[in-house]
Amino acid sequence: MDRTIVSRAGVGATARIIQRRQLLLPAVIIEDPTLIVVRHGNKRLRWAGRECLVEAGTAIAVAGGQTFDILNTPDIDTNLYEAEWLVCDPAIVAGFADRNAAATPIQCVHALSTFSLAFHEAFQHAQKGVFEEAHVPTKAAIARIVEMLAWLDQSGGYFRNPVSKSMSDRVRRVFGEDLSAKWLAPAVAKHLGVSEATLRRRLAVENTSFNSLLIDARMNRALTLLQVTDLPVTQIAFQIGYESASRFSARFRARFGCSPSAVRSPE
Repeated sequence: MDRTIVSRAGVGATARIIQRRQLLLPAVIIEDPTLIVVRHGNKRLRWAGRECLVEAGTAIAVAGGQTFDILNTPDIDTNLYEAEWLVCDPAIVAGFADRNAAATPIQCVHALSTFSLAFHEAFQHAQKGVFEEAHVPTKAAIARIVEMLAWLDQSGGYFRNPVSKSMSDRVRRVFGEDLSAKWLAPAVAKHLGVSEATLRRRLAVENTSFNSLLIDARMNRALTLLQVTDLPVTQIAFQIGYESASRFSARFRARFGCSPSAVRSPE
């Protein structure tokens, strides 16, 4: 699979993460219900005094709208951390949850400590349904995502119907439409059908602000692009609304405690 994020409307998105040094990345937001399979090294997710370790050859399902401190550690022999993720389209998730789910809804994370060759093949099959759009009909691609949700359900968990309840979530969704745009509070408030005063008041109740959310959305997207693409840092900066690569790098370091280049380079 190429080093890029591949999305298919109405189906999902998939990408491959590569990291060659151990990095602790604080307060990383995972917005959508996501399946992650670790191929090399291991991943630790930490939240609210808890920790989940995902070893190579195992998988984890993460409910949407979660925030974790994430520690990706390369394999000691290959000096490589590698994982693949699959995001399922919200409409497919909602349909499965309403009609088919028999297990327990995933509140935060659900570990799949062991899985069969059939699960592995189904995961790859679902990925191909996303990035082989020219060869896989939409209905077939959707069926492959549903199959993955069925595997997850059999393992004891399922993704709940994804509903953005908080104002913060709703604002982040708007930003995600185009992070290079010069977003202003009045325009976002209008998009959400509220006044600017109401928008700012509700964000304050949620202990955040318009500018803080915008910066964080941009930094989280930058982190993803650094992990799953080979785009130059200058291009990533431009894609998330920074005209100056140096200003972007300074903001990234302040947010994650490392430079953008550290995400890709070996120690």
